[in-house]
Amino acid sequence: MNLLREYVQGVLHEQFKVRGYIKPESSFFLLSEWEDFVNQMLELQELGMDTRSGEIAGEEVEDLVRRYFSYQLDVEVPRYDLLTKKNVLDFVEDFANHRFWSFQENYSRFFPDINTLRFGFFYSRGDLEPYVLLDDAYTIQMYGSLDNVKELMHYTSPEGLENIERAIGEGREFDISTFTVAEREYFDPESYLIVKILGNVRAGFRSDVKSLAVDNGRRACNLLRLEYPGRDVNNICYELDTCNGNVRTSLWNEYIATPIQIISVVER
Repeated sequence: MNLLREYVQGVLHEQFKVRGYIKPESSFFLLSEWEDFVNQMLELQELGMDTRSGEIAGEEVEDLVRRYFSYQLDVEVPRYDLLTKKNVLDFVEDFANHRFWSFQENYSRFFPDINTLRFGFFYSRGDLEPYVLLDDAYTIQMYGSLDNVKELMHYTSPEGLENIERAIGEGREFDISTFTVAEREYFDPESYLIVKILGNVRAGFRSDVKSLAVDNGRRACNLLRLEYPGRDVNNICYELDTCNGNVRTSLWNEYIATPIQIISVVER
């Protein structure tokens, strides 16, 4: 696993140095682990140790917060101008006292078994937003198998194409964001190649979910993107045959998949 993590960080460094850092797997936790965290925070809060006023009061609180939010404090705060240490510590206080206690009610309806999934919180558009790790536990509970091969497309640059070719050739697995239907061109002018691949699907969505890369080779999905226009379906594809129709958000659908084979490459 360490070799895979080093590889993923290496081959994707150029791709993600502008678009965002690769998130650490160690920042994702089961709901039972998050509940342990908030219960410990509440116990310390009763003793006058907390993160209120944007400051850490107490060595025990410092150790606990760093166990769960060190990436946000050490990496995301220096990276993003709109995210401050106080923002993160205010989030921790709000999460322990309020947000966690509605989390399962808000999101359990999207998943067959939310208790086996891991969640993390990362900066996006002015706040720390919730993400679910799209790992084996997610794929198996959604599709009943880790073998879900599908023909897909992926926007990339020439350098990104070389990374995919090298990864396939060396048998190194990492997941990428792909699509089958696009109603608008991709916004990045450097990604002017459309690569058609065979990919092993980890997750499928009717519209894009602001997925991000994780250092174990998987990706994560933003939970705030799980709703979908209309009241008949949500954004998750619970099987992989019905996400190829019209995209109500006027963007593109999103499949998270491990590249297996490159079929063709064209310029858009």
